[in-house]
Amino acid sequence: MANWSELPNDVLEYLTNFLPLPDYHRFGAVCQTWCSIAKQKLHRPPHLPWLVLGHDNATQKRTFFNLSENKNYDIEIPELQGQYICGCSYGWLFTIDTELNCHLLNPLTRKQYDLPTVPPYNEYYKTNPFLTEPMENCTKSVELRMLLVFKAVLDYDPSDRPDFKVVIVYGQSSKLAFWRSGDPKWSYIQGYYSNMEDVLFSNGKLYAFTSLQDQGLCVVDDWSDPKITQLSISIPLECDDNVACCPYLVDVKGELLLVQRYRSYNKEKKLRTTVDIQVHKIDIGREVSSICKHTKGCTIFLGKSSPVVVDPSISHSDRKNAIYFTDVCCALSASKHERVDLGIYDMNTRMFSRYDPPHIDTPDAVPIWFNPNPW
Repeated sequence: MANWSELPNDVLEYLTNFLPLPDYHRFGAVCQTWCSIAKQKLHRPPHLPWLVLGHDNATQKRTFFNLSENKNYDIEIPELQGQYICGCSYGWLFTIDTELNCHLLNPLTRKQYDLPTVPPYNEYYKTNPFLTEPMENCTKSVELRMLLVFKAVLDYDPSDRPDFKVVIVYGQSSKLAFWRSGDPKWSYIQGYYSNMEDVLFSNGKLYAFTSLQDQGLCVVDDWSDPKITQLSISIPLECDDNVACCPYLVDVKGELLLVQRYRSYNKEKKLRTTVDIQVHKIDIGREVSSICKHTKGCTIFLGKSSPVVVDPSISHSDRKNAIYFTDVCCALSASKHERVDLGIYDMNTRMFSRYDPPHIDTPDAVPIWFNPNPW
């Protein structure tokens, strides 16, 4: 019988280029040598992201949808029980528990960082018109935690750099706060910083998009004294009472894009459905924007997580210039698939199609794109 552990390293590294993520993990479990090869990030191929769905109340297992295989995986992760997931960057999930404690969790390695309580929750509870119960009765509400923190992003992978930062869009006014690794509390980003629709780290800077004052693009580039500066770039949003726009900032191979996702409101069903997507290329140096008709062949995955950008030439995907999007609200139901605003936008044909994870049942969760980071 052949001794598989004695295969040359260059052969093993070559073989990993053809493995989907589940087989990649199985490859690393064969023996110590194969595990060492699998952990070499330079040889790890990019994969399509997974979608984090809800959990099974009976088993407490969280459901992950593998897009490449069109298959669900139910994984037991105790750290995710009772947690609301409101963001994901570099394969790390940002979660809030019923006591409003915040955490960063890598669900594959189970490594976790405990973060301070979201600020300033006492003031937010007192002024929030949606709340009709005392604060101690409201903290278990997923809807409340969804209102409390809209999005969370990382500047670096905590596995690579211990001096990482987390930035959140929080509260009724959609303001910005940040936390450096090791800080005892959240800090506020000063300046023009309310009604933030999206945030993104790109080229070492934090960019934010606000719905106020002609939909301006803002930047934070000095973290010794973090302040928001509005750039002289205005991009109109074509919204009305029946159509809302969800803007997303995306870095595609060093270029900054603004993706505008237009969602039409159905009064009878009380639901919003994506009806159009427009993409703008942002030229920071010249402070201008222009319509973009392609994404350099890349596939973009958008939702409440940080955007995931995949180059089809080096991944397991045959789609180019495509945008996958997820729903941005809770109350999804396996028996009401028409309520799930999941889809694919082809920029080449300007046509929409659907992808349907099997057995969708996430009444207490927002679907989150998750780029698996097994190390």
